[in-house]
Amino acid sequence: MNKLSKGLLAGAALLIAPFTQAAVVEWSYNVTTEWLGATFSGANANQIVNDSLISWGRAGGDHTNPNLSAINSRSGIEISNSPAAGSVFTNGMMPAPTNIITHFNNTLSSTYSTLTSASILTTLDLTPLDPVGPAVPQFTTSFFVDFIETPNTTPCNFPSVTVCDDIFVIQFGALNTEFVYDGITYFLSIVELSGNLTPLPDATCARAGKANGCLGFTTREKTFTPAQFGFFITTRPLNVPEPAMLGLFGLGLLGLRAFGRRRSVKK
Repeated sequence: MNKLSKGLLAGAALLIAPFTQAAVVEWSYNVTTEWLGATFSGANANQIVNDSLISWGRAGGDHTNPNLSAINSRSGIEISNSPAAGSVFTNGMMPAPTNIITHFNNTLSSTYSTLTSASILTTLDLTPLDPVGPAVPQFTTSFFVDFIETPNTTPCNFPSVTVCDDIFVIQFGALNTEFVYDGITYFLSIVELSGNLTPLPDATCARAGKANGCLGFTTREKTFTPAQFGFFITTRPLNVPEPAMLGLFGLGLLGLRAFGRRRSVKK
C-alpha cells in the first residue's frame, strides 16, 4: 500500500470510527467542474478560455510542452477528469475522487499578457444506491482562483525555488456542508488528494495580495502541478480545525465554497 493510501486510511479511521451507520449506505455521484471565465493583465494574452482550459502566451503554442522558448511558449490551467462519476459509501474510509485542476507553468516572454483571475463552477449530483431512492437536489458551488505570474527576475520577495515561482491562490468557503435526506442529516467534506494545496507562507500570500493563511500552491518554471479533488459523506461533521485536518490526512485540503445551503429531500 502506498503512502497516500496509508495516510488516507489513518486519517479517515480517526475521524470516522465513532460514526454510526447511516440509512443510506452507498451513493452514486457525478461531479462536473468547469471554468466560468477569466481576466488577464492586458490585451496580448492570445487567450483560450473554454469549459476545461484557460491558456495564454504565444498564439499557436502548446501549453503542455515545457521545452519551448519563452517567446514561443504558453502556460495554462486545465480541468480534467470532468465529469467524474462513481460511488461513495457513507462513513467510508476512502474519499471519492473527482476532478483535477492542473497548472502548466511554462516560461513566458514579458511580451505576453498573463492570467490574473478565474472563476469555477462545480456541480454535484447524488443518488442513493443502497437502498435505492430518488436523487438529492443538485448541489452547485462557485469558487475563485487568483493567479500571479511573477517576473523571472530577482528579488522574488517570497519563498521561491526558481526565479520566481508563480503563485496560485484559491478563495473558498467552508470545508463541510450538510443536507438532509429522509430525515437524516449528512455532511459533505471536501478534500484535496494530491497534497499540493496547502496554506502558503505569509510572504507568498502578501505577494499575491492576500491575507495571511491563504490557500494554494507555488509552481516552478517548466513544471506541471495537479490538484486532485475528492469528498467524504458522513453522518457527523468532521469537527477538526482545518490545519489539523491538513496534518491528519497528510494531503492538504481544498475547501470549496459550501455546495449549497442545507437541503431536505423526502422519499
